[in-house]
Amino acid sequence: MKSTVVVGYDQTPHGDVALAAAAREAAIRGADLNVVTAFGRPAPSGPTVPSPAEPDPQDAARKAAEAVAQHGVDRVHERYPGLQVRPCALVGSAGKTVAQAAHSADLLVMGSRGKGGFTGLQVGSTSMRALADACCPVLVVRGETDADHDRVTAAVDIDEPCEQVLDFAFTEASRRGARLTVIHIWDEPWILAYSQDDPGLADEITLIQSEREDHLSAIIHSLRRRHPEVQSSHQVATGSAGRLLVEASYRADLLVTGARRHGEGQHGMQIGPVTQTLLQHSDCPVAVVPLA
Repeated sequence: MKSTVVVGYDQTPHGDVALAAAAREAAIRGADLNVVTAFGRPAPSGPTVPSPAEPDPQDAARKAAEAVAQHGVDRVHERYPGLQVRPCALVGSAGKTVAQAAHSADLLVMGSRGKGGFTGLQVGSTSMRALADACCPVLVVRGETDADHDRVTAAVDIDEPCEQVLDFAFTEASRRGARLTVIHIWDEPWILAYSQDDPGLADEITLIQSEREDHLSAIIHSLRRRHPEVQSSHQVATGSAGRLLVEASYRADLLVTGARRHGEGQHGMQIGPVTQTLLQHSDCPVAVVPLA
């Protein structure tokens, strides 16, 4: 069954950047691309049923959305004439509607902000809503999208299941012909604060660091065997995960992280503080992978 990439498109500068990234992803995956434009139901300003002489506001809104989606399709075909691209105009709130349209997709691509965004806003409510409802990995396109570091960076928490993040990251690195760096950051402020005054604690930190490096190496061993074509390295660091990963984003073309799914069969992901920091401040696109 052919894979599908879905992009939320609103014909804004950020939407155009997301569209270009989605087209690249679809091309390297050999996937179809669905360009989704959401539109709201216009509030009635007069009689519930318009007279025959008056245009139907709902119909006008749909046609406008269809035109936007088709514009996105035309832009993609200018660069990728052989790509299978479909326009989709769907009624509903943008983030939730686009996420629902991507329930069976392999990847959902969103811009960092859309209509209603303003200078200084780093990631829009539409993208956050989509993440909160998405069932598939979500690529939020921000930062330097044209950088060429030939590197994918994956951030993992080895105290939680992280195989899905690593599988996504290795696969993306393979598709891009890029190197992969896997980073695990542990932060125990009380240990780090007292380590300089207590040599015993310093030795304990060294031991913890070594144990975590061994654990991380064991976790990624099977992925390395499945992807021998990917040049990979891994490291364990201490400190602020948000700060260190944002710094790592300056040397990467893609930053991959994970987020827990909502419980009790609900769709979507719970976006934690570290992932929120990356979505706000990363210097490269961020892929958020739902965790089991």
